[in-house]
Amino acid sequence: MSFANAFELSSYLLLFSGFISLFASEAVGLVLTLLYPLVMALGWRNRFQVQGWGQIGLFIALVVFFLVDALAFSDFVSATLHLLITVSLIKLFTATTDRDYLILYFISFGFLLFASAYTISIAFLVSLVLYIFSAILTFILFESKRGYEENRSAPFSVGSYINVAVVITGLIILISIPIFLIIPRTSFGLFRVDRHLDLNMSGFSDQVRLGEMGEIILSSKVLMRVKLDRDVADLPSGTKWRGIALNRYDGKKWSNTRDSFHRIHRDHRSGGMMLLTENRRENEFLVQQSIFLEPFSNVIFGAPDMVSIAGEGLRRSLLFEDGNDSIGIYRGGRGPIKYVVYSDLVPREEKLVQSLHGTIPARLEKRYLQLPKIHPEIRQLALDVTRQQDGLLEKTLALEAFLRQAYGYSLANHSAGADDPLADFLLVTKAGHCEFFATAQAVMMRLLGIPARLVNGFRLGEFNDFSGYLVVRQSDAHSWVEGYFPGPGWIEFDPTPIVVLPARSFSMQRVFTQLLDAIDILWTELVTFDRIKQVGFFQSVRSSVHESWRNAVRASRHLSHFAGLSWLDDLKNLNVFNLVYWLSGCLILGVTWFAYRYRRYVTAFWKQRVLRQKSSQIAPVYYLEMLDLLNRKGLVKRPAETPAEFVVRIEPDFVSSVPSMITQLYYGNRFGHQPLQERDLSQIYYWLRELR
Repeated sequence: MSFANAFELSSYLLLFSGFISLFASEAVGLVLTLLYPLVMALGWRNRFQVQGWGQIGLFIALVVFFLVDALAFSDFVSATLHLLITVSLIKLFTATTDRDYLILYFISFGFLLFASAYTISIAFLVSLVLYIFSAILTFILFESKRGYEENRSAPFSVGSYINVAVVITGLIILISIPIFLIIPRTSFGLFRVDRHLDLNMSGFSDQVRLGEMGEIILSSKVLMRVKLDRDVADLPSGTKWRGIALNRYDGKKWSNTRDSFHRIHRDHRSGGMMLLTENRRENEFLVQQSIFLEPFSNVIFGAPDMVSIAGEGLRRSLLFEDGNDSIGIYRGGRGPIKYVVYSDLVPREEKLVQSLHGTIPARLEKRYLQLPKIHPEIRQLALDVTRQQDGLLEKTLALEAFLRQAYGYSLANHSAGADDPLADFLLVTKAGHCEFFATAQAVMMRLLGIPARLVNGFRLGEFNDFSGYLVVRQSDAHSWVEGYFPGPGWIEFDPTPIVVLPARSFSMQRVFTQLLDAIDILWTELVTFDRIKQVGFFQSVRSSVHESWRNAVRASRHLSHFAGLSWLDDLKNLNVFNLVYWLSGCLILGVTWFAYRYRRYVTAFWKQRVLRQKSSQIAPVYYLEMLDLLNRKGLVKRPAETPAEFVVRIEPDFVSSVPSMITQLYYGNRFGHQPLQERDLSQIYYWLRELR
């Protein structure tokens, strides 16, 4: 094979191996996978040039294709993948220069990155090994390309290049296995700035001080990103990201007393998940949320009611429940964390229609009916608003409706300087932000004997059309109320008037912001192959082996039934993984023993078959091996002796002719420039084994 054909073929193999990884990770379908190599074959020798206005038109067409695809037909990730596939096919028909081939190589690497963001499986692992091999082979040929173009008459052996690529690929795999299993991965973004935020920033806090929060809705800093396993439209209306519940009110401040703190442990029966509740409904509406949380708080956020949680970012951290159904974390580091939480979402309307039965537990009355000295007019206002309602639930709904209708939302802290901020809000200014509305609702509920607590968290956020993530900003911080009723339990109430914020209209700035955020989250997913994905990969391998073993056992039973081989029935009692572990261990020990015992022969083999060194460079390797073996027998070569003199001296005391034959071969290879043939290497192995 000529160098030009070998280089072309290796470049095609590199591109195809990157593309096949997409199929292995289920990022593309079977039809596209079959069509892609057919189009590649058409571009093998059919090349054309695009110049001048044709290049400009092609560029504009690609940009339009990408925008239409991203905005109308798919998300940002899929549209980027479609664009890469299209550009790769165009380049196949136009590649003529080294720069064109480099673009193809980068595209193939992009295919691999996209594939790694999808399902990690055995098929993907195989495609990854193929990609590593083809990449090494291609870049070695690429580096040699200029030399062969300058001297086209130089001899070329593609087998030598393939041998080197195979060996380097094997070394990479051997080195990467311990890195893959041992070194922890940490997520880092490409376009994120100001990671280390203040722990108690304006907009969210583990306390609420009335009148001191500031204009919380003005900052657009991203605090959290959420990826759902379903469409946002499927969520119950008014879904929020619950953070921390506050139970104690002293007249100006809400705080969390954490009276019944307890740690949350991993449940190994459920794959290392942390179970957050034991009271599960029969007909759960479970929603999976993959959350990237910036380091602004030591609170775990999620949609209520959270059922379980897992994540690499929580592995080195202590999780605890604080007695208010809020989850806190003592972090192992200060960086952002990623975790997955499962929540059982129950629409509020469903809870409101449930019948009330039973009594309020004494511990809840003690904890959630606590109040400082309250202005008497506030008590009277609560009684007046709920005078026409009989039940506790009806009274609470009346308070919520009253606050929404009779009071106005304001970013200004009109009641900040008052001695009693709540009284000033309810009786004087009658305007404030969500902390005042939530405090008013909770205090008046407690005055009526209804257990209530204030909750800090975030509204749903803005959906990023490119990445498919919900982007939660500082301006989405919000406070609301949870009230307890015997029967349905805790129910959410939000007395803050619905604020119609200025719509984030379609603009280049918004599109650019969403694109940067989508690239940031995509990059984080690509480079972060955390322990959860590792465990998932090995679990898929384990399941595949188990399934194969079960099929083999079933086949053996049929065979034993028809052939009378009863001993095959014992296979069902064999632990396949113990067998694999023992065989793997024996294989590793055997390879290690062989490599050590025949290390000189292995070195000679390496230099001959892989590095393709001259015979004069290989000869000292096997000759020194012979001298070592003779030394063990007491036959030591003197420093002043030549190899021939040494053989003549030991000949009377050593009946074997092996030293003489190895010495003759050594002289011919080292000084006579005689090439070392393949049969010579095999003969050396047997001679040395005879000496040993």
